[in-house]
Amino acid sequence: MFWILVAGILLIGFLFIIAEVLFVPGGILGIIGGLILLYGIYLPYGEGEVIGGHITLGITLVVLVLSLFMAIRSKTWRRVQLDTTIDSKVKHFDESELNVGDKGIATSRLNPMGTVRFGDKYVEVSTFDNFTDEGQEVEIMKITKDKLIVKEIN
Repeated sequence: MFWILVAGILLIGFLFIIAEVLFVPGGILGIIGGLILLYGIYLPYGEGEVIGGHITLGITLVVLVLSLFMAIRSKTWRRVQLDTTIDSKVKHFDESELNVGDKGIATSRLNPMGTVRFGDKYVEVSTFDNFTDEGQEVEIMKITKDKLIVKEIN
């Protein structure tokens, strides 16, 4: 019965460490798991079972080293890593259709980026110096390769 208790305590310690690595990074669960493992190793020694304590310590160290070896292998994490790629693109505007000085209406709050309607085209823009509320009229101040910079017309 005593050895079932020791095995259960060690299992709980290992589960805390696994939860630390996979689910809740930050150190708390790992520290708790390490303390539980130390208690599980100490327990046989505290009961006077020196040989049993040595065996418990050895088994715990072997399991920890094997776990570390398995975690370091590059193929281990490929099973749980995210392999999707982002292939979407930002909506680009046709520079020949928009010119410096063109006016439009902000369709979202420019904080400092947002969307402005120029005629029937909706374009993502940045404000020149401040925030602009939705519905305000804005004017193009600068056009770069991939960005429109506007300012609010008062």
